[in-house]
Amino acid sequence: MSKKSMDEKLNEELAQDEQEHDHQNPTAAAMTNHIVANLAVLWTKLHQYHWYVKGPHFFTLHEKFEELYNDASKWYDEIAEKLLAMGAKPFSTTEQNLKYAMVEEDGGDKYRSAEEMVETIIDDFRMNRDVAVRAMNLAGEQGHSVLEDVLTGFKAYLDKQIWMLQAYLSKTALEDEE
Repeated sequence: MSKKSMDEKLNEELAQDEQEHDHQNPTAAAMTNHIVANLAVLWTKLHQYHWYVKGPHFFTLHEKFEELYNDASKWYDEIAEKLLAMGAKPFSTTEQNLKYAMVEEDGGDKYRSAEEMVETIIDDFRMNRDVAVRAMNLAGEQGHSVLEDVLTGFKAYLDKQIWMLQAYLSKTALEDEE
C-alpha cells in the first residue's frame, strides 16, 4: 500500500468539502463548518470595529468589541475541536474560511458609525444563530449529541449577545428580526 502525499491528501479533503457542502443534503459537520468560517471572518471584522470605532461611546464599544473577538476566538476553537473529535475536518485556512463564510467584511466597514457597527454585528450574530439552529437539528438527527450540546451553548451565547446589543440601540431583543 502506497503512502499518499500531502497534496493528494489535501486534494481529497477539498473534494470532500465540495461534496459535503451540497446544501441539498447537508450534514451537521458541513453546517457547523460554516460557523467555523463565519467565526474566523467575524474575528477580523470585530478587530476592525475595535480599532476604528469613534464617537461618544468609544470606550464602551472598544471594550465590547474586544470582548466579542475574544469570545469568537474561544468559540472558533471549541467548535472546531468538536468537529475533530467526531472525525470531521474543520476549516483551517483563510482560503476555506473566505469561501464558506456567510459573514462579510471589507475595508470600508471602518467608516461605519458606531451604531451601524453594532447593527452589523447583530445581523451577523442572528445569521450565525440561524445556522447554529440548523446544525443543531442535523446533529441531533445524525446522532452527534456532543456537537448538538456545544451548538446549543453557542446559540444561547448568541441570543444573549443579540439581546444586549439590541438594548444598547434602545431596541427589544427581537426588534428588527426578519
